[in-house]
Amino acid sequence: DTRVIFFYNYIMRIISIINNELIVQKQKLETELERILNLTEISTEERLKTSIELINKLSMVNTSFATWESYQSKDKEKEK
Repeated sequence: DTRVIFFYNYIMRIISIINNELIVQKQKLETELERILNLTEISTEERLKTSIELINKLSMVNTSFATWESYQSKDKEKEK
């Protein structure tokens, strides 16, 4: 049935978008963290504060990615 194929393709696109969004978020945070660590124009205190904030956000994205991968694995197991 073409509706089933359409729906499957739609779901696969959504999954791909979520994967890509998490990867992009992680890359942005890593780049920003590297930039902050290399800045000499800000105080050490500001660098520490900003770095910790970025590390916390990066940790949240990593946790989200792991949760998302786990969900996908469980979903694939159900399909078998």
